[in-house]
This record gives sequence, structure tokens and C-alpha cells, in this order.
Amino acid sequence: MRLRTVLNELPITGSYIHDEDLLEWDLIVSPSWNVGSKGVVCLGSMADYLQNDAPQTTDGILLVYVQGVLDEEYHKPPRNVVFVTGEVSPSDFQEAFMRLVLKSGELAVRREDLFRCYLDSYDLRQFARRASEVIGNPVVITNTDRKVLATAGEIPSDRPDIAATVESGYVSQSVEDHLAESGILSSVRSSRHSIITTNVADDLRCVTSIIYHHRLEMGRFDAFEVTHEVTGIDLELIDFATSLAGLMIDRLGVAGKRVDMGSSVLADVLSGKFEDRDAVREHLRIADVPLDCNYVLLRVVGQPGAGHDYYARVGQLVGDALAGSVWTNFGSAVVVLVSLGEATEAGFADYESCERRILRDRKFMGALEHNDMRAFVSEPFSDVMEVRARLKQCILLDEADVLERSSRQRVVFFWEHRFQVVASVFKGLGYSDMLLDKRVVAMARYDREHGSSYLETAVMSVRFPGSPAEAAEALSVHRNTYFYRVNKIGELFKLDLKDGDDRLALSFTARVLEALGENVVDAGVLPETS
Repeated sequence: MRLRTVLNELPITGSYIHDEDLLEWDLIVSPSWNVGSKGVVCLGSMADYLQNDAPQTTDGILLVYVQGVLDEEYHKPPRNVVFVTGEVSPSDFQEAFMRLVLKSGELAVRREDLFRCYLDSYDLRQFARRASEVIGNPVVITNTDRKVLATAGEIPSDRPDIAATVESGYVSQSVEDHLAESGILSSVRSSRHSIITTNVADDLRCVTSIIYHHRLEMGRFDAFEVTHEVTGIDLELIDFATSLAGLMIDRLGVAGKRVDMGSSVLADVLSGKFEDRDAVREHLRIADVPLDCNYVLLRVVGQPGAGHDYYARVGQLVGDALAGSVWTNFGSAVVVLVSLGEATEAGFADYESCERRILRDRKFMGALEHNDMRAFVSEPFSDVMEVRARLKQCILLDEADVLERSSRQRVVFFWEHRFQVVASVFKGLGYSDMLLDKRVVAMARYDREHGSSYLETAVMSVRFPGSPAEAAEALSVHRNTYFYRVNKIGELFKLDLKDGDDRLALSFTARVLEALGENVVDAGVLPETS
């Protein structure tokens, strides 16, 4: 039993201790009067203390009770002595202290039960359920993104703040503001142990404890006084459960953005679990992501078959490089939401600003290059709730296999490979034939069989409209040859290169054919020509 718990369980009005660190000492409560030994707290009188002087460092703690007021000369006791004051008689105090002998045994059993809960639990929900049974009151576990990771016990439905938290899956801003403005969070952080407070809105006593692991804040473990009154022993149990929850959160990698474990909010939006737009915006604001601007989504992939730990490190690299972004592990990749800032032009400059934002970030580009990773970038968008659709774009861009395997290009933009993606999607569905203007297809077939260059000529006529000289130069042919081919295109394939619709059909089909690759001929996609 910690010395803090011993003092919390006794009927005292004041305590005087050498330093606060002693409160965290784990001690055995001794039933023997004034017999000290290492790791033991025993009871003695002021006469015992004056007669025997302070116990040695290895003798544990001597607890001295004084009824009434303690003389000021004893306000700074030796390290192994604790003076406490109270209104009860010495005999009543001694009786209360002796009851702690039995309670310390019960505490040890319950601590062991909590540890077994941790060992036997495969996720936080199971741990919370079993921990709540040991603690005897309902609990809520949240991470640094204020996401509710687990709840357990009979949480009253008529308490508005608690009910709203459980229902939404996140701690509301109003609750967080109350905890901050009242000084509760700062008190818990400075003391590093749980504190009993009263939730004003719900008129309910609760215990607030911050989860730490390796000195990093991982979230909160809150218990609510519903089933029975919270005691000093309960506080020690909650602190122990909090430390175990920190181990589980670290193991599961769900601590949240603030400890570089990825954004819980982004993960929930991507998976469709969190669809409250205002709440999402609020949590992104907390994560220092600019609002009311344009964004792109990046899907960063690295080593094939790499697991969660690998991508957790990737996420930390990416998140550190791209300021004003949030990331999460999602599937076998890291997904990053990047702010592009507000649109300042009447037209659409997001493609350019995105390329500038990403390609000029030396730290980010270096992380991709040095770790052999590639980033697939979605179309820009302004509504944060569009991230699921934009993630689909990134995945399709990857699956379209738009780059040669030997390519060293590290960033792939959707808008630069739109036709390849469209072709890949329709090909996967078995509908690629629907995209193709058959006159252009016949032209491609003819060129393949006869070694001609009609399709290339037609494409250059579109690329250099109204400029036969530039088109001929691009083809490395004489202007007369160019005009001859253009005339033959109309004659052989019934395509009028002066007609806007025909030019559009030609350009689109040519890009799709390029995306489908030459193997479409062998696969029977292109019809035979006579």
C-alpha cells in the first residue's frame, strides 16, 4: 500500500512529510507498535519518537499521530518520519490504522486481479470491462485525441456530459474546457496521480487520471462514483489500472496524434466511424490542422508486407516533415491529410500549389528517397469529410500501376494520371471497351499491322491545333507528309480532325489506349480490321 493511500484512509486533518516522493513508497502496514523495518510503515507516539529519535533509512516509515495542533518545530520531520494531526483520540486513530492491515491485504489481492486482467485481455475494451469489475465503478478510457477507446460499467444515461461522450465516441470540447479551466488537468499532470473531482454538469464525483508510458502522455483513465464511494484504496487501484492501460495503448498503437501514434480522428473518418463534420473539424483544430482551406490526401507506401510498427515509424517521419498535417496507419500504408491553404485565385491553382507544397519540401522528399517509399496524391478537396473518396483515388492510382517498376519518381499525382486510373477501373470491371471510340481503335490496329503512324499523327494534330508546322516538326516529317496523313485519316477511319467532337474522342481514346498498354491487342480488346 502506498504511503499516499495510508494517509488518505486515515482520519487526519494534516500531514507533515520530508518530501513528496515518500508518498509513492509502496509499504507494508505493520500491526506492531513502533517496530520499524525496511519497506514497512508502523505507528508510534510522539514520546516514542523523542525517546528513540528518527528511525534509520533502512527502517521504513514511522507514523506519529498528534491530536490537535502540531508544534511548528516538527513541521519539517526527518526523512523516515511522518507527522499527522487530527481530532480523533489516539486510541481511535490507532484502531483506524490497524484496520489498514486488513485493507492492505485486500488491496494486494485486487491489484493482482487487475494485473491478471491486463495479462488476459487482448484489447482495451476487454481490459476496461474487467478493470471496472475490480474497481467497482464504471470507467472510460480515452487517448490524446480525446477518442473514447473503451467504456465499461453501468454509466448513468441521465448524465448529459458522460452520455454525450459515450454516444459520440469523443470527449466534447465543453468537458475538456471545464477540466482545463478548473485546473483539474494541470493538477493531475503535476501530481502524476489520480484526483477526485466533481463533474458540475452531471453532479457526479469522478476520478481523473492521466495515462503515461515512458514519460509520454497516452490518454486518460476516468472512473465515476456510481456503484460505491471512491476511497483512497480505490485511487491506488485506479492509478495501477491507469499504468496498465498505458502499456496496452502503447502495445496497440492507439495513443493518438499527440504522441506520434497517428490521428484517431482521421482513422475514424476514413473507416466511416466518425461522420459528425463539426466534431471532426474541432478535433482537427486541436491537432493544429488549418480549417476552411483546401487539402490533399497522401497515401505513403514502403516495404511490401511491412507491418504496423514499420508504418508507425513512417508516419512519424512524414508527420514531422509535413507541418500542419495529420496522419494515421490505414491498411498497409500511412495516410496523410495535408493542408494547402486557402484558395486565393479565381481559377483553380490547387494542382500547382500542391506540387509546390510537396515537391519543394526537402525533408519530406528526403524521407521518401532515403527509405525507398512512394506517395500517391489525391485530387485537392475542401470538405474534410471527402477523405474516404480521396483515399479511394490514392488506392486506385497505386493499383493502376502508372509508373515503370524502375522509375525513381517518388510522388505520383492523381491528375497527371487520370486516364490511366479510369482505364484501370474500367478494365478491372471488364468494361474498358466502353471507353474506346472504335474508329481510333481501328487506327491503332492498322498502325500495328502496317507499320504506319496515323494515330501518332492524329494525336499531334490535336496537341498542336492550327499549327501544321509544329505538328510536322514533332513528328519529324515534311509538312506535305503531315497533310497527306491527315487526309488519309479522314478517308480510312472516318475521323474529321477539324471537328471538335472527333478531336475529343480521338484524344480521350488515345490516352486510354496508352493506359491499357499494347497487350490489349493480344487480349482481344481491339477489333480486327479488314
